[in-house]
Amino acid sequence: MSSTGVRGSAPCAPRPDDRWALFSGNPAGGRSALRGPIFAPPKGAGRAGGRAPCPDCGVQTPVRVCPDCHTDLPTDYCDQDSRIIALIGPKAAGKSTYVTVLAHELRHRVGQAIDASLSAMGTTTQNRYRQLEDSLYDRLLLPGPTQPAAMRFNDPLLFRLSLPRRGLAGMRGGSRHTALVFFDAAGEDLASAEAMDRFTAYLAAADGVIVLVDPLQLRPVRDRLTGSSASLPSIETAPEQIVADLAAQLRRHGRGQEKGKVTTPVAVALTKSDVLESMLDPSSPLLRSAPYPDGALDEADRTAVHQEVRALLEEWDGGLLHRRLERDFAHFSLFGLSALGAAPTADAPADAPKAGLQPRRVEDPLLWLLGLRGLIPVRSAKKAESGQRTQSARKGR
Repeated sequence: MSSTGVRGSAPCAPRPDDRWALFSGNPAGGRSALRGPIFAPPKGAGRAGGRAPCPDCGVQTPVRVCPDCHTDLPTDYCDQDSRIIALIGPKAAGKSTYVTVLAHELRHRVGQAIDASLSAMGTTTQNRYRQLEDSLYDRLLLPGPTQPAAMRFNDPLLFRLSLPRRGLAGMRGGSRHTALVFFDAAGEDLASAEAMDRFTAYLAAADGVIVLVDPLQLRPVRDRLTGSSASLPSIETAPEQIVADLAAQLRRHGRGQEKGKVTTPVAVALTKSDVLESMLDPSSPLLRSAPYPDGALDEADRTAVHQEVRALLEEWDGGLLHRRLERDFAHFSLFGLSALGAAPTADAPADAPKAGLQPRRVEDPLLWLLGLRGLIPVRSAKKAESGQRTQSARKGR
């Protein structure tokens, strides 16, 4: 916990916080790195009223901080289950846009489909998300690229996800609340030992990783789109290299291994799937939204998407990325999504489509990760096939 002295209202004077300075990118000797005393609350303290006394001056403080990086936490963060989701991809993959649209969809369309609600936790996330959402949805302006950690740390976004608690036979009773922590890193940061020092605690504790792959950085895709209206970004770190660096970092930080493979589940998603429409069969699952039978994930649908993306990658890179994932991770799945629904206009490439956003499948990677943890019900492929046969039999009567 952190003394309210950091707010200037207690006898304790601010003091240098080297751990916070390292994490946030603030100069160790600068004023922004000065904070109140950081201390572990006495046993049993910090619960009643959410306060604990400073051991130096005795002043009660409600400010809780992460024990690893010393970031301030919302007062109710420690009172519920939490899931840390790492978001990784090259600078042009659209990570900030993705998180903004994902949160918006979970608050609206997807939240309604799975009977969930999402809210930002703490003033930092509330203010930042409001700015991102207003800019994207009201002014149709895309966020700037994620800055490498050498420039500044990209503060994590914290949300509370509320879902119905399911009992026997799927009966609902009460609610369960989970804190979702999203932090994003530029793919090039994974190969930098200095930059990774800031992400160590998050990567080591991550319940899942979402790796965004920009298809416009793959040469076979770029070649097929040459001459089209698509705006091609500069080529950054190759996706298979990002995945290899990620596995190396997770092994280095002691994540469990299963037969030599990292057990942290990884969702790899092709972004900007709207620019691939000319390459897809009209029946492709990437061209439709995910179904949610009875508010559950449809495993048959996820498998169809996985196989479709695998086939595309096989065509583009000879299966290089898929083989890398198979060698390094015990649990992974492939996805395809579009945060915007259409490419930005050629005359204003920094803007979202003038018709507004029409995202597809942005929620798939996160909900799959939550399904692995039992937080979202999953409808197995066998049940889906049984339901289809029953429905066909009824139609035949």
